[in-house]
Amino acid sequence: MSRIGIGKIPNSVLKRIVFSQIGVSDPDVLVGPGIGEDAAIIMHRGEKIAFKSDPITGSAEEVGVLAVYINANDIASRGAVPRWFLGCILLPPGSSESDLDRICRQIDSAAKELSIAVVGGHTEVTDGTTRPIVVGSMIGVTKNSRFISTGGCSPGDALYMTKAAGIEGTVILSSEPRLIKSLGEGFAKRCKSMLPEVKVVSECMLLADQEGVTSMHDVTEGGILGCAWEIAEASSSGILIDLSCVRVLEETRLLCAELGLDPFRLMGSGSVLFTVRPGWEASVEKSLSDSGIPYSRIGVIRRAHEGREFRDLDGRLLSIPPPGSDELWRALADG
Repeated sequence: MSRIGIGKIPNSVLKRIVFSQIGVSDPDVLVGPGIGEDAAIIMHRGEKIAFKSDPITGSAEEVGVLAVYINANDIASRGAVPRWFLGCILLPPGSSESDLDRICRQIDSAAKELSIAVVGGHTEVTDGTTRPIVVGSMIGVTKNSRFISTGGCSPGDALYMTKAAGIEGTVILSSEPRLIKSLGEGFAKRCKSMLPEVKVVSECMLLADQEGVTSMHDVTEGGILGCAWEIAEASSSGILIDLSCVRVLEETRLLCAELGLDPFRLMGSGSVLFTVRPGWEASVEKSLSDSGIPYSRIGVIRRAHEGREFRDLDGRLLSIPPPGSDELWRALADG
């Protein structure tokens, strides 16, 4: 068997090894493991409950905050309210009590900000890691017994994004010494100040109430293009994106130019891709505008035989490949 690169496990390997070994079949599992699906949905005593686990492995400085935000995002993208968090904190040898305290303070602050209770977890020092890692788990409850899946869209649905591309990657890479050396501490601080923008709970809650919204997907590893491919895969559809319509903040653009990264393939928590049924676009757009949530219409869902493509900034039409290793890992390896 071939070696696996850093980052998410390739989709082909997930299907062949991971998804083929998932225990017993349970009729209460409404949404289980699947490409692009952000969280499981379980029926229990008439309630639809969302479950998610996600580690924070690329950031050392904001690991506690991101563990809460990222897991809450995945629950919210189901149209569920994040309620309960568990964090497994793994520290490298040589860590101090102050290191643990910093991470716990971050978790506590982020949880209070989102009205989430921290209900358990685990803490350990291990020689299995060289930087702090927090493996978070989040549980939430659907608002009106309705949940939204990644694969719920159909050909003809309009494709939108909230906010901008590459927000999480910009925050994490703001601490890179070579970036600070070339663009200055002031620029790095501006990038780091984008941390609150990583949250997408408020826009997901608004979108979940819109009848015309057919799917949502939190942009994480693989960036905008990877997320788009996963939406198409989950819905067995084609997709077309116009990158000239994708919003990229100036900080992200400059950071990517300096580090030689593609902002459209950079870790992108802070943005949600969502689809809207034909005829509902104006209503959904008005709700977002009235709430002050930036959005862009960036493409359309197509029939499967039409393929998965994007139009680049030079107007060329190119295929969207399955997500590979995120640009973040390449930057950290080069650093």
